[in-house]
Amino acid sequence: MHEGHNMANVINYIKWRGDLTFGRAPFNEVDNLALSLLVYNDFEGIVPGKDEEGSVTVKKASEEFIKKNSMEGAPRTDFGWVPYYMRYSKRFGELRLSDYIDINDTERDMMITAFTVHLPSGAVFVVFRGTTMEIDDWRMDFQLSFEEIKAQKAAVKYLNHILNKYSGDVYLGGHSKGGNLALYAAMHISDDYQDRIKHIYSNDGPGFCPELIDMKKFEDIKWKLTHIIPTYSIVGMLFELPVSHKIVASDANKLLQHSGMTWQVEGDHFVTRKHVTEESAGLNRVIDDWIGNATMEQREAFTKDMFDSMKSGGAVSLEDISKSGIHDFGTIILSAAGSESKTKILFGKFFGSLWREFEKIRVLEALKTQQGLIDAFLIVLGIIFLSTPQDVYNVIGGGVAISCAIWSATRLIKAGLREEKAFIKRGRMVFHIFVLSFMVFILSNIERIPKWTNALVSIIFFYLAIASVFYIVKHKDTIKKGGIFWMITIAVINLNLGIITLFMPQRLNYGKSITVGSYLILIGIVRLVIQILTKRGLPERPVNPYENEV
Repeated sequence: MHEGHNMANVINYIKWRGDLTFGRAPFNEVDNLALSLLVYNDFEGIVPGKDEEGSVTVKKASEEFIKKNSMEGAPRTDFGWVPYYMRYSKRFGELRLSDYIDINDTERDMMITAFTVHLPSGAVFVVFRGTTMEIDDWRMDFQLSFEEIKAQKAAVKYLNHILNKYSGDVYLGGHSKGGNLALYAAMHISDDYQDRIKHIYSNDGPGFCPELIDMKKFEDIKWKLTHIIPTYSIVGMLFELPVSHKIVASDANKLLQHSGMTWQVEGDHFVTRKHVTEESAGLNRVIDDWIGNATMEQREAFTKDMFDSMKSGGAVSLEDISKSGIHDFGTIILSAAGSESKTKILFGKFFGSLWREFEKIRVLEALKTQQGLIDAFLIVLGIIFLSTPQDVYNVIGGGVAISCAIWSATRLIKAGLREEKAFIKRGRMVFHIFVLSFMVFILSNIERIPKWTNALVSIIFFYLAIASVFYIVKHKDTIKKGGIFWMITIAVINLNLGIITLFMPQRLNYGKSITVGSYLILIGIVRLVIQILTKRGLPERPVNPYENEV
């Protein structure tokens, strides 16, 4: 079905499934996605409007669209590739489209696009378009956090129109905000029509604000819902719905997975995964926490100020901001600085929560490595020094001696019971007897424990000096110049501290314990931060689902 190293997606499905009619293979979840992406394209003047009679085939509509919109040089994730390939498809080409609406009235906060697909069985598939790159479109997504938007009410009106105009079963779907509109419309139509609603597909679509959702209406219809999300889902997990999610694999990284063009397909179904990514789950916790701690009034003020700030430099879409670079970002920051105080507080809370959550994830990832475990050990050792500065050398030395004694005694017993050659067995037992005897000797000479501990601490410093140099060599291709500087500085400091600690044991006092403890904690944190920054500097894997396609 698909040649090359990349997994197939919806375009490959359209091409591969092209000659298989709906009579031979019934409507499925991938068909839903294909049509939910088709509606992103501008069919104004091509598909008959809501108040017009008649319909047009997907083949004819797609050909007219391609005449007006060249796909030459378009990225492979461009929605225009859907009609480009559907016009050649027997499966999709003969489907008929009707009742097109495209309302873009920003003054009334009203943006909605939809059309109706007529299936060969006599059923219809009502499709709502999702969020585009326009700033006002994203503003309406955020408005879901404090009000029922006009597009939702318009979706109900549109669905009622279709139910009255046509007979037969009805399916609904949409991607992103379109999935939300499809579900909202299905929930709010008259009970007289509910039996005709057979299924609803929400493709990474958000849920509903808890303060506004009618749970009885949702419970009555949720069994008809298929909620599909990628492994890195933010939009689809906003106001998470109490339903099971179908989690699909994607060729893209992080937020780019929101595009249905990147979802992996195998046969007539999606490639699924068991869980969303840890980073996605972390960001969802941040958003849930932030929304949960904000009043409806604060959410409204935040949304107004944030998107007014985005448009303050003349930008209409997110692409405009991206192209303008630092100039537009500076304008946004200055505009946000003059916003209401409660908005500034929410900005601070949001980005504070965001930073804490992501740093926690990165720290946990770092601690899973050998380097991270060493850093954690240094921090814990430093805390011990600060907690018991007077007796720290006795505590550490005694603890190490007891641990080694127990370990040697355990290994000695196991060596005695093990079946192996006599000379190997004898060698093991002699070694463990020597270690055990030495530890007992140290414990019986308590006054000498601080000096032995001092020697141990000096060895740790020497090891850290060597480890810092090896770390630079190992990560020379990814570590930043600032990281190299600090690791060399750490190596030099550790070498000097090792020498001083080893050859000046008489300075085992309170002040030295505080200094060593503070240094160990600092050095552990610095090393951990350098490791995190080194990992963050790794290049992202380039994503191009069609790069090797023949």
